Formats: sequence, C-alpha cells, structure tokens
Amino acid sequence: MSDLHRIFSDLKVYYQPHVQWVDVEDWLYGDEAEDEPLQQRAKKFWSMAMCLQDIGHQETQLQLLRDLSGVIRAMRDENQASYSNTHDNWSSLIGVSPAQGYLAYIYSLVSLVIPPEHVQQAAPTTLNENLNLQLALNAASTYLLTLTIPGAKSFGVFDEDVIEQVLKIFRLLEANNNKSVRANIIWMFFLTICDDLKIVFRYVHFKEHLKPRDRIIRCLLEVLYMNFKVGYQNTCASGLHGKCFELFGEIANEHNGDVYETLHLIMRQTFPMHVYTDSPQIVGAGRRIGTMQHGEHISDWFIQLIDKYPDIVIRILHFYIECVVSNPIKAWKSNDEKVAIGYAAKYDRVLFSKCNKSCADFVLDAVKADDAVGIQTRALDLIEKILLQQSEVEWSIFRYEVSKVPREVLLLREVMRCLNDRTLTVRRKACQVLILALKQGSPMTKKILQESIRFVQFEDTDVEALAEPSVEQNELRFEKPGIVQYAFSFQGHEQLEMEVKNVPQTVYQRFLAADNGLARSAGIALLERLVLVNPLIIYNTNFVKETSLLAVDRLASVRKSALDTIETLLEAYSNCFALICVYCRIWACLMSDEDVALQKLAISSFDRIVLKNIEPLEYSNEPKHFMPWRIISTLLMTQPRAYLQERFAVLLERESIVTPRLVNVIISHLSTSMATDAWGLLLFLSSRITNNMDALIGIFNGLSSYNMKSNQFLALQLIIGCLGNFSKPALNQLFQKLLNALRTGSIWLGIISSAVNLLNQIHHLSTSQSPSIASEVPDWQLSLLEDLTEGILTSARNFQEEHARLQCLLGAYTELIVMVPQDVDNRIVSIVFKYLQECTKLSEAEFDSDNERMTNWMIVIAGRLCLRENHLANTASKLYRTILTKNDRPQIINTTLIALNDLGKKHPSILESNFQAILSKLHSKFAMTRVRTFRCVKDVILSGNIKLKGPILISMLAGLVDESAEVAREADAFFTRYKRLYNKMLFDHCLKECPFDLNGQAILRGVRTDGNYKSPLKGSQMAKNRRLLYNHIMSSVDENALLLYFGQLKLLAEKTRDSAFINNPGALIVVQDMLFIMRRICFCTKGKGKEKSSRGEGDNSDEGEDGPSEAPPPPPRPEAGEATARGRGRKADLSEEPLKQLERCLRYVEETHRNLQPVMSPELRHTFESFCRALAMRFPNYIEFAQPAQFWQKFRSSKAPKGGRKKRRRMEEDEDESDEDQESESDSDSEMPLDRHKSTPAGSRLSQRKTSCDMLVTELIFQPPDW
Repeated sequence: MSDLHRIFSDLKVYYQPHVQWVDVEDWLYGDEAEDEPLQQRAKKFWSMAMCLQDIGHQETQLQLLRDLSGVIRAMRDENQASYSNTHDNWSSLIGVSPAQGYLAYIYSLVSLVIPPEHVQQAAPTTLNENLNLQLALNAASTYLLTLTIPGAKSFGVFDEDVIEQVLKIFRLLEANNNKSVRANIIWMFFLTICDDLKIVFRYVHFKEHLKPRDRIIRCLLEVLYMNFKVGYQNTCASGLHGKCFELFGEIANEHNGDVYETLHLIMRQTFPMHVYTDSPQIVGAGRRIGTMQHGEHISDWFIQLIDKYPDIVIRILHFYIECVVSNPIKAWKSNDEKVAIGYAAKYDRVLFSKCNKSCADFVLDAVKADDAVGIQTRALDLIEKILLQQSEVEWSIFRYEVSKVPREVLLLREVMRCLNDRTLTVRRKACQVLILALKQGSPMTKKILQESIRFVQFEDTDVEALAEPSVEQNELRFEKPGIVQYAFSFQGHEQLEMEVKNVPQTVYQRFLAADNGLARSAGIALLERLVLVNPLIIYNTNFVKETSLLAVDRLASVRKSALDTIETLLEAYSNCFALICVYCRIWACLMSDEDVALQKLAISSFDRIVLKNIEPLEYSNEPKHFMPWRIISTLLMTQPRAYLQERFAVLLERESIVTPRLVNVIISHLSTSMATDAWGLLLFLSSRITNNMDALIGIFNGLSSYNMKSNQFLALQLIIGCLGNFSKPALNQLFQKLLNALRTGSIWLGIISSAVNLLNQIHHLSTSQSPSIASEVPDWQLSLLEDLTEGILTSARNFQEEHARLQCLLGAYTELIVMVPQDVDNRIVSIVFKYLQECTKLSEAEFDSDNERMTNWMIVIAGRLCLRENHLANTASKLYRTILTKNDRPQIINTTLIALNDLGKKHPSILESNFQAILSKLHSKFAMTRVRTFRCVKDVILSGNIKLKGPILISMLAGLVDESAEVAREADAFFTRYKRLYNKMLFDHCLKECPFDLNGQAILRGVRTDGNYKSPLKGSQMAKNRRLLYNHIMSSVDENALLLYFGQLKLLAEKTRDSAFINNPGALIVVQDMLFIMRRICFCTKGKGKEKSSRGEGDNSDEGEDGPSEAPPPPPRPEAGEATARGRGRKADLSEEPLKQLERCLRYVEETHRNLQPVMSPELRHTFESFCRALAMRFPNYIEFAQPAQFWQKFRSSKAPKGGRKKRRRMEEDEDESDEDQESESDSDSEMPLDRHKSTPAGSRLSQRKTSCDMLVTELIFQPPDW
C-alpha cells in the first residue's frame, strides 16, 4: 500500500457518512429560515466528526493533512529522480476515499474559520480556535494539492464550487492584516498555499474552468492592492507580494486559458494599480527610500513577459497606453494620471528597445484631437516622459527595419506645433514639455533640440537693433556670435527646421502677449531655455522689445520671472549689452514695484549681478567683472538719476550689502576708464557708505578736463550725500575751491547749481555744530553776490572774449539771488533782455551752434531773473512769444517752452496770454519741436490752468495723427490720462463735434470760434488723417455710445433741408465725415468683443480652460507711465435703447439722400451708398422693414450670409472693390493712427537720446504721474 492509500484510509475515518458537500453548504448557506431551523442546521454542522472540538481527534486530522500534503509535494518536486503514476491516480484512490465524502470533509474543515453568523452562535462553548485555523489552512492546501492527482476531474474531486469555498480563506489575510502572532502564522502559511497553487496551475489545466481561475486571480489582486494601500503589516507580507506575481506567471500559460485573454484580464484588473509609485510602506519602519523596487509592481511582470510572448504583450501594453491617454479612470486625480502615464512611457521604452514597436503614431494622432483637450494634454504628458528617457532599438540584426530618423524628431515637431494650439491649456502643456526636454531630456532629445536651435537661422521683422557702445579699455564683453554652419548629427532635421524657426515668434505672440499670467510665465521660462542654447535669438528676434514689456506686467509673479530669467541669462552671457539693456529696464521698474517683495528681490539681484562681481582692475579678467560697470552706465543713460538714488536710499536702509571693502574697491576704479560709472555707483550707495571719504576731494580737484564734466557733477552729488563722511579740513578746502571757481566763472555750467547747493550744505553743517552763530545771511553769500555782479558787468562789456565766462557768472548769480533778500540788479536784467532782443532780429539761418547755445542759456537766465517780479515776468514772456513766433529751431523752442511753463506756474496769466503762440508750435516742421510743445501744453492742461476746448482740443487731437510716432504716442497717453482725471466722456462728445470742428465748420453747430485759427485737419486733402482720428476715437468709445451716434441721422436731415448748408463745400465734407463714422460703427460694433482680444489669440478660442484667469488689473502705479498692463476686457452686450433709437432714425436716411440730390457728387454718392450697404448688412432685420421700401430695396439685396468675421471681411472687400477710384479712401477705413508706426523699427535709446524722444518702456514709466 502506498503512502497516499494509507493516509487517505486513516483520513476516511473522519468522513461523515451519507453527507455530501452540498449538504454542508445547505447547512451553512441554505435558504433563510426561522431561528429554530437555522439552529438545527448549525448543530448538524458541529456534530460531524471532523468538526468536533476534540483536541486529540483534531490534532490527528491535522497531522494526516500535513502528511498528505507533504507526500504530494514530494511527488511534484521538480528534482524528483523518478516518478510512477501507479498509485498516483484517483482511479486507485477513489475506492479508499470516495469523492463526495472527501469533498464534504474539505468543505467542512475550511468552513471552521469562516462560519456564517448562525453557525458561529451555535458553536460549542469551548472552541479550539488555533486548531480550527490550522485545520482550515491545511485542508485548503491539501485539497489544492490533491487536484494535481491525475483523474481529479474525472472522478469529481475537481469541483468549481468547492474551490470557491476554499478560496474564501483568503479573507483571513484582510482580517488579520497586523503584526500579531496569529497574523504572522496566517500570512506565513499563505506563502505555502501560493507555492501549492503554482503546482496546481502547472499540473491542472484551467482552460475549460475559467471561473475558478479568475477567482484565484481576483484573490491575488486583493492581496496586492491591500499591500499598496496599507503597506506591509508583517514580515511575510513582502514575500507574499512577490509570490502573487510568480503565480501570475504560471497562470499565463496556454493550458490555463488563451494567453491574450488572460493577460488582457490581468491588465484590466491591474489598471488602477498603475497609480502607485512608491513601494508599500513597511509598518513600524517608515517608508522605503526611493521609488518602487524592481518586481514589486505589475509593470515589471508585464515587461518580463515580453521575452516569452512578445507579440501578445505588445498588444496588451498598447491597449494600456491607449486607455491611459484616451480613456483613463474618471475618479483619478491629475497626479494619478501623470503616474499612470509614466508607466505608459515605461512600457513604450521597453517595447521600443526590445521589439522596435512604439506608440509614437498613436500619440501624434491623439495630440491632434482638437475637441478633446484632456486627450491632448495627456498625450503631451506621454510625449514628455518619452523625451526624458533614453530609448533606442537594441537589435543587432534586422537593423533595416529600424528607422534612421529618431522618433524624437516627429514628437518634438508636434510639440512645437502645439505651442500654437487653439486652447491655452494645450499651449501651456506643450511649453512645459519643451522646457523639460531642454533641461532634462534624454541624450538624443537634447542633441536634436540643441542642434536644431543652434543651427536654425532666426529672422524676425522689426527687430530693435541696439547700437552697442564702443568697448572700453581692457573691457571684456560678450560679442554677438557668428552664424553656425549646419552640422547635424541626426537624420530628419529638415522636418524640424521650420518649426524651430517659428518658436521664438510663437512664444512672443501666444505666450508673452497672452491674457493668462501662467501662460506668460511659461513663455518666459521657455524663452530662457532657448536663449541658453542659441544666444542669436537675442539679436535676431524681438527678444529685447518683448521681454522689456514684461517690466510692467500686471502680475507680480510674471515680473519676478522676467527678472530671474534675465539674471540667469546674464550669468551665462556676462556683459551682453542687449541683455543688460533689458535687465536695466525690468530692474528699474521693480525698484518701485507695488509688491514690496519684488523691491527686495530687485535689490538682491543688484547685489548678485553688480556688487558681487566688482573686483579691483588687476583682478578683472572675465566679462562678468566688467558687467557691473556696463549696467551702471546703462542705468545712468536710461533712468532718472534722482529716482534711482531715492530708491536705493529706501531699499538699502535695512540691507547690509554695502561694506567698507566694497566702497574701497569702487573708489579704486575712479582713476580708470570706468570712472563715471564708479562715481554713479558711489552716488547710488551713498546713503549706506560709512568710509572716510577725504580722498575723494583730491580726486574731484583733478576733474578739470572737458571729458570729466559729468564726473564732476556726480562727484558733487556724492559729496552732498556723504557730507558727514568728510573731515573738517577737507570740507574747508573744498569750500574755498568752489567759492573761487564760482567767483571767477571758471566752472562748468552743468555743475553750478550743485556747487552752490554744496556750499550751502557745508555752511549748514558748520552752523549746526555752532549754535551761537546768528541765523542771518551768510557773509560768503553777500560777498559772492557782489563779486558776481561786478564780474557780469565787466564780462558784458567785453562780450566777445568773455561770453563763456559770462554764462557761468550769470548761472551762479541766478542760483544765489534766490537765497538772499535782495532784488535782482536791473543792470543784469537789461543785459539779458538786450541780448534776447538782438537774437529775435536774427533769422534761423544766421544762428550757429555758439549763438544757439548762448541763446538757450539766456532764455533760461531770463526766466530765473524774472521769477519773483510780475512786471519782469511779463516782459520776459513777450520776448518768449517773439522767439516762438519768429524761430523754429528745436533746441531754442524747447528751452523757451520750458521757461514759459516755469513762469506760468508762478504767474498763470502769462500762459493764457501766450497760449496761442505755444499752440502754433504744434505744427512745426520739426518732430522734436512738436513733441516738446505737446508735452508743455499737456502739462498746462493737466494742471488745470487751461481748458481743453475749441482750438486747443483740435490741435491736441491732431497730434494723434501726427506723422511722428513720438507725437502720436504722446497724444494717446495725454488723452488717456485726461479722460481718467477730468472727463471720461470726452471722446463721446468729440465724435459728435469733430466732423464740424475739424473742418472749420463749428459755426454750423452754433459755436463761434477764433476766426484766426485754422484747423490743421481741414479740407478734403486731410480726409485720410481725419478718418484715422475717427477710428481712434471710436476704438475708445463704449459700444452703446457708438450706436447712439445714429441719432445724428436726424441732425443730418434737418441740416440738409437748408440750401445754404448744402451749397457750402465745407458742409458737404462734414456730411461725408459723419457718414464715414456711421459706416465704421457698423463694423466696429459687430463682434467687437473678438476684435478686442489680445494680440496673438487670433480666431482661436480658449474654451474649456482650467487655467486660472487673472484678476482685473490693479490701479496704475505712479511709476508705471504710459505702459499699460497687457490684456483687455470684453465690452458689455448691446442694450435695447440705442437700437430703438436707430430704428426710429432710419427714416431720415432717405430724406437726407433726397435733400443732397442737387449737389450729389460721385464721391458723395459712393460714401452714401457705402453707408447704406453697411447698415443693411449690420442691421438686416431693421432694414428689412425700413421705409421707404423703394429706397432700401437695392441695399437689401446686397445682404451677406450670416457669419460674423467672414461677413465683415466680405463687407469691406465689397467696398474696396466697388470703386477703384476710391482706393486711397478705403486704405484708411479700418487703420488706426498708432498702428502706422508699429512697422518702424525702434532705434537705440543710447544713440537717439540726444536727438529724439525716447521710445523705450522705461521712459514711459518715468513720466510721472501714471497714465
């Protein structure tokens, strides 16, 4: 007798006679009944031999089960030398152990630890729980092993329902998921059960029994998910975790079911498992360091199967990738999706390297799913992961099937195209992908991007070309690199070239100009990475202009990002002049930013970029050591020095970045070619300097040459700021030197004011330390005043030889006379007035540079001398008026206007009496004169001294269409501020009055004007400029107000009834202008919200975005100047009232047409018919019923099909093509005055500073107060 026969014979003793497993099932899980029948069933269960709670019997059964399991395991051992199935077969065992009795026995023992409630209640009072547990576990293990005995299926031992009952013991794992002794016993025994299951799946075919197989898979998955959710609760948990994957390997064999279906089932069941990245936590030991360990995740198991079933696993993993991208689990959060996509990239990398199979084609199609933003963003996430990990086909043969073009090329091309996608979310995601690819991409990705960006030639239009200053002595700077010749090391580069070339422009238009702040920040980050690869982007694209505008962005985070980016680029390209210009523009704005944190950031940046890079000249051997001086030089030339000095004083108050050593190093540069910059830097830091500064007196005394005039000025300002840092002997020496220079006139004009100020400061310092001195006029002032008076009279008598000295003496005299209680010497006033009277007799051609320079100075002196006394001021103003009337030289006019403006602040009547002369200069042939005049008039009007009406208003409006871009911008800024401060409805009134006033026909609306004034926009030859002006006004007027303008139809009908009106040529021009305005209103009001969207958005929409939108822009800052924050809002919907008015006034259109018939010219007829067509297309419902029907019939037929943008385009095209003779008219129909100047490249600020108005954003910022 074999061991199997013996053990089964002994075990049969405990079988319950005449009881089958279905009977036990009925006792346990039968139909619901009353309590008494349930109790009877439970008693039957507990009365069976195998369930009796007799320790001796239970221990005997336990040993028999263990022996039986051991025998079968020994027989199934792979190392077994020989094997005989003589007794290893149910045909020889069934007589010893009947199937029904054996199954009932196993079913009953397994149920001991998982009894239903009524069975549990009827249990004996003393339960041997430990033995019951051991019996149940060993019974389950034994039954599973007996399934491997041949004939189990034939003789009924293999029963799916019994197997399901056996698998219920897996519930013990969840119920005992802790660190107790009992739990350890259970989890340890399940390691044995899993080993037994491996034997089962190896010997038993489940192809026709998928239900128990799937149930086993489910039990194993529950173990895995439990470990991931609550961690490894005991020492056996990690081992059981690994056993589950080993079992999956045995299950995934053909004899256990179709391999594809089996793997597909496991993938579907484990799909949610792909959100776990960390190893299960070991309870009591904390979380493991690092990510998932190899073999702990289902992804590792699938990857291992590639070698066994490559074709099948390829299909399974592609199924997973497609599901993750196109149809992820709805309950997943964003981070879960990213983790799952990371596993998709992991699968793709292995498939690509081992099987030459990639998901690239699917991903490229998914990115183009325009109507599914989620799919697009997830596809971009997957592309990002693919680009970050190195992958290549690891084939040594069949290489001909491997593409020579890296798959990264196509992926990168599609990502770059997504930068211009319709939706903001996709654009931002594509931007993020490119940034990460540039920073952390795989070697192949980085090579492709870097070579493409480096070799492509960027060529933008209207690039601001900065004229770099000459290189200083020994200076090292970053030079513009040359064009790099193509040397691509990968194939397929031609597919990327055009996309790469368009990336910078796309970033400017779709990111930096976007309404969304996050988009702008993303664009800044991408631009930084691009420039780090190819610095030519700085020079050959609009980098300087676009990044400079970020200085006044309305979001603090964007302004911070802009500064950080430029700072990073300066570290890479030290002393690059273009970057320095941008840095100065942004940094100077942040110094007075509304966000205090950004002010601190700006001063910290200055410390890192400027102060920490300053080294003594002998140690300056890198470009970064010369960069601080170039930055200071640029700041001095582009920013108001007083503003910078004031901001430094405020921000350095709590900082300790200014050290004595730093100051000494800066002073050492005062004798080098960087002297001017060193003086300026010392001046900025003067509020925190603690060093003794006596040495500066000697250096200042040596500043006498012409080239050091600016240094003298800065030095005097520095000494004033650090007066307490000088010793008394040094100050006394300086006091005497300056006094002698002023007395003899041997001082530069530009520092006279500072010199006098310094003398006063030294005097006050002296008196403050000696309180006994009386507070009377200092002797040195009276003595100096007498000497200056004598000197002026003497030099005036010898004017030809001493005119230069005379200028200095007059300057010192005017500075000093306001400090003493004395009247101006009439002899000096007479000298100045006489010179100006002689100058007014000269023609413009007779002025040379010396004459002009002297005249400018005398104009300034005259204003200073006359400031106190009214009669002198009136005399000087008459001279100024004569100069304005007879002269048009820009410098002289500019000086005169400034002097008049200063006098007007003290004597307002002077401005009123001379305002017509000032206005006349708005029409000067010199653009600079017009700009300076405009600024003067602007200041007077904004101060409230002069009203903006009549000829003044017309002249100011004409500035909007000036040929000079600078004048137009000044005018636009003025009206923006005037409307904000005084009259928000200004343009609403202008729209009604301007057709009359601009054509000199104000009398037709009942207003009398100055007969001597002629409108600069009068006449048919100025029609184009008037239309530009109307377009500008309409662009600033609310849509409701525009529609209300149709009320003018009634006025037109009334005016045209008068024969005197229609026979006036000027009146007919007024009619044409009014018809033009109403025609343009038809276009402006239709879909105006879209027309007002920010540039770069085009026809695209950002519907369904989840990106945060910005709050309305905060109130403008005093330093923000004319530069407004980006992004404009949408207008309100049309109201009902204006449309009702239009409906009422339509009847006047035909009447006006009838009244104009006697004088109807071809030009007027074309204008009128164009207006009627526009009405019919804009308001088809009203025109459909307008009367008289006969008049409107031909215009109704020209009605275009519905469709906003296409309809407008067709309307305008029809108008332009309707009459070729009117081509010049149609050119300006939709043009805006400021748009004409956009194509004109902005010149360098440094090169144009002395000859034109500066156009950089920083100048606009520092025109106080805010526009």
